[in-house]
Amino acid sequence: MKLSIILPTYNERENIVPLINSLKENLGNFEKEIIVIDDDSPDGTGRLVEKLDDKEVKCIIRMNERGLATALMRGIFESSGDVLVFMDTDFSHHPKVIPRLLNQLGRYDLVFASRYVKGGGMLTERKFQYPLSKLLNWFIKTALWIPILDSTNGFFVSKKEIFKGLKFKKIFDGYGDYCFKLIYYLKKRRIKMKEIPFIYEKRKSGDSKTGILKVGVLYLKQVAKLRFS
Repeated sequence: MKLSIILPTYNERENIVPLINSLKENLGNFEKEIIVIDDDSPDGTGRLVEKLDDKEVKCIIRMNERGLATALMRGIFESSGDVLVFMDTDFSHHPKVIPRLLNQLGRYDLVFASRYVKGGGMLTERKFQYPLSKLLNWFIKTALWIPILDSTNGFFVSKKEIFKGLKFKKIFDGYGDYCFKLIYYLKKRRIKMKEIPFIYEKRKSGDSKTGILKVGVLYLKQVAKLRFS
């Protein structure tokens, strides 16, 4: 199978080349393409990737569009692989986890790396981030009756075929809420899903773009919209 690894970036200049190298090291036995979708980062992330001149790496710099979810949607449209890999680009989602996710893909259509199943966890300097995030994800799972506990993390692999016929613009807008919206709509198709534990690591370099309270309010609004629509 061929992997398409979709990397949305904004100001990740210090992380992106080490991440690409780590992906190559951990997925050396796989045919793959690494698709970087950069939102014209002021720090020159996209321009740096363009200079790599690597046949496995494809860089798209978006000039007039912004946002995590739409970047991932663009990555799906640009992909040519049988299997898609979704992950953050700051090393909180470490490439060494991906082979374990792929090992489950024979029996499942969608496999998530989870902070909250037994054996999972989260390394963070913000004292309340882990319990608040866990509570939020529990609420999302309960309110939407979805089978995944960690539905906001966005570190997963999937068969590309499951995206056929989806209403992309309904799912891929906003921020990380695309992830639980995707699960919600795929659940109706009886797609086989699985979670495996992993440790969410501290970002290697740069600053986080996620404000937990602001994002939490956004997610709750989206849950209400799905639940009562």
